Amino acid sequence: MNYLYLLVASVPANESTSSYNPVSQSGPGFLGFVFTALLAATAIFLIRDMVRRVRRVRYTSEAESRQERLVTRGQSRPLQESEDEIDPKTREDRP
Repeated sequence: MNYLYLLVASVPANESTSSYNPVSQSGPGFLGFVFTALLAATAIFLIRDMVRRVRRVRYTSEAESRQERLVTRGQSRPLQESEDEIDPKTREDRP
């Protein structure tokens, strides 16, 4: 451990230990930008898809629990067809 302190203390402060190398100092370039953009787009897509799926599961669970509560209270309401004949495309009465 003392050897490391002696080594650090023996290096003069005004000498540069590394020289400027333009190849090592360059940025990631165009390929790095493309990769980062694709990674961000993929993450956004996956997050939106996950939120959509979680929301669907939650709504299904809420509907099932609501139906179960109605059944346990004896208020089971089956789907009933409307007595009025209305065309769903035009929302007008059929002749």
